[in-house]
Amino acid sequence: MERTYSQIDMDECRKIARWRTAGISVDVIAEKLGRHRSTIFRELRRNAFTDSQMPELNGYYCVTANDMARDRRAKLRKLARFSHMRPEVE
Repeated sequence: MERTYSQIDMDECRKIARWRTAGISVDVIAEKLGRHRSTIFRELRRNAFTDSQMPELNGYYCVTANDMARDRRAKLRKLARFSHMRPEVE
């Protein structure tokens, strides 16, 4: 059986944020979404909001998480960002 991976969409981000606020464990969230628990852990780790000035606001917020993931996917690769290096690498 072949597995395919799909990005976590905004609807799933909302559910994750809501369930984490309610205190539901990552294992239960993963089961409800039909995802592996490591996917949920990775989502929470990579897309959590942190602020050193106001640490009480730290946490997982669906809109912020979606923006962070979208920005990572849109980031240009090194040869596109540093065009002066392209001839040397090629």
